[in-house]
Amino acid sequence: MTLFILLLVLLCLSSADAFAAGGFGGGGKKKAVKTKKKNKSVKKQPVINLFTPEGRLEHIKSRVNAADFSPVSKLILKRLDDGQIALDIDPNGIVVIDNFLGNELITSMRAEALSLMPKMVPSQSTRWDEETQSVIPYEKKGVLSMQIEGGTAGYAASPRLVEYIVSLTNNLSRKLNQVLPDVYHLATEEQTNKLAVCLGDGSYYDKHIDNLGGSADAGDQRKLTALIYLQPPNSHDGQPPYPNEKVEDDPRGGYFRAYDVPEEGDVTCIAPRGDRLVVFWSDSLVHDVSPSFAPSEDDKRFALTIWLVADKNTGEIKGTDAEVSARHFDAGENSIGKG
Repeated sequence: MTLFILLLVLLCLSSADAFAAGGFGGGGKKKAVKTKKKNKSVKKQPVINLFTPEGRLEHIKSRVNAADFSPVSKLILKRLDDGQIALDIDPNGIVVIDNFLGNELITSMRAEALSLMPKMVPSQSTRWDEETQSVIPYEKKGVLSMQIEGGTAGYAASPRLVEYIVSLTNNLSRKLNQVLPDVYHLATEEQTNKLAVCLGDGSYYDKHIDNLGGSADAGDQRKLTALIYLQPPNSHDGQPPYPNEKVEDDPRGGYFRAYDVPEEGDVTCIAPRGDRLVVFWSDSLVHDVSPSFAPSEDDKRFALTIWLVADKNTGEIKGTDAEVSARHFDAGENSIGKG
């Protein structure tokens, strides 16, 4: 788990203050008549310089603060084991935000991701094997990945990716902690991450739950997943807007498929549009990625995933619901996987 300490001090930078607009005064020999005027405040939009680290960090912070993340804090009625009804956070809440960072920053981040491809390795994951009763590794077909590291060397190699990870982790966790119950609280300065690219030729992700179904034995503390697609900004144009996108209508594939969303038995398809942010609970949402094809370099599916971890004092990781496990996973190849 990587801790990006060096850049956190920059997160305290504030945006420009608002200014007050005054009115015009009149002169002459006429007797002055006092009138009460409302002093209107005009909020000045801060000018953010995306050429500086401070400006980029402030930009990401402002985008987090402006975005609506309410789907992952939505309350639902849940039946407990003893038959009682209680309120809980919707385990399948999912946030989809388009044009999250803007063309300029997302294009620069993709360029950094492309430059890192020589350092990427075949992506491995793990899943629970019923036969051996153990966690076993497997290699994802046609997928390369790496972890983005902090420190001097990591920052020099991909400054914008590092800045994004630091700022999103800090600001998103703080924003959600204000509205979530204690057991859902997130650490504000810790995360783990993965930069991955599907090379095409049918590369895909198996159906899985990111944190191995909340297995305490696995020591997995990932609580919330936030992934952003680094495709060119105009990728997947022509598709209807979310949530009406259909993977069968797009020969490039690579769609994120969320199961039991919005209702049990439903499947919601989410196109890997450039600059699209997708956020969901790591310990509960069943999902996969449809086969991906890349007829051109621009169609290679890049995703930067950040996993926010549970707060060490109050946060809890949920185990996989037995009914969910029975419906989605069997004891063979489709047993619960780890993303």
